Amino acid sequence: MEKLMALYNISSPSGGEGKMAGFIIGELRRMGIPYRKDRCGNIYAVKGNRKSYPCVVAHMDEVHRRKTGTYAAHLVADSMIVGYDHRHKRMVGIGADDKNGIWICLKCLEDFKAVKCAFFVQEEVGCIGSSHADMTFFSDCRFVIQCDRKGNGDMITRINGMRLCSNEFISAIDPRKYGYKPAQGLATDVAALKRNGLEVSCVNLSCGYYEPHTDNEYTILADLCKCYRFVRHIICCHKETSTHIPETERKPFPGYYELFGLTGYSEKDYIRLSEEYKSEFTKTSKTGHESKL
Repeated sequence: MEKLMALYNISSPSGGEGKMAGFIIGELRRMGIPYRKDRCGNIYAVKGNRKSYPCVVAHMDEVHRRKTGTYAAHLVADSMIVGYDHRHKRMVGIGADDKNGIWICLKCLEDFKAVKCAFFVQEEVGCIGSSHADMTFFSDCRFVIQCDRKGNGDMITRINGMRLCSNEFISAIDPRKYGYKPAQGLATDVAALKRNGLEVSCVNLSCGYYEPHTDNEYTILADLCKCYRFVRHIICCHKETSTHIPETERKPFPGYYELFGLTGYSEKDYIRLSEEYKSEFTKTSKTGHESKL
């Protein structure tokens, strides 16, 4: 519990993940776990010496830009964690997206003899860290788990029409036994890894946070612990590499509200995405026309 609260009390906006990276590196050093940091700021940790590893990933950034000193996370009724700004006397988001995922990664590194973990920068502004990840790190991974989904029962197996894992992997880990079911989700780091050519099964799990990207964000501890139990189950039961060849992603064009409402992308990004969408649409239409001829 202390570690989770410490994570919530660290300010880690996109592009300013230094304090969070420092905390994670401090934990890795305390546990004696080798790690390295790439040019983007991503952190890669390996515990144990095996031919293949389970892998759990998380992102270090959050959408909130609160100032340290006026804010604190609070445990309510031993079951819920919320954020409160004492100076302005109002609720503030705790950044559980994705500090819950970081907590699960650190727990896995504590509890298992052999595991790999990666911590990415700038997921909230376009998966920048994972898009530039060192893919050789994942060459001996059996599968990759990310815990970066709201709620308590989604196992994301498809993003923007792109499958993340094999049907055999889903059957083997038996998600319904732990209260999870396959679902479609939004872009996150495992999707970026698949776009980079990662050839093993990936999933993104609900990890107990609610109302993300808002000042009302909160965590239900029972749901976070439920997620960790499922992660432990997957690591313990799936000892073989789950091969899965990435497919072509079918990107829906984002609307104005998605771009400018919650995520706050700039007009420049909107124009860039428009051009990408038009280019992809033209290419697809041309291919379809030629096939008809």
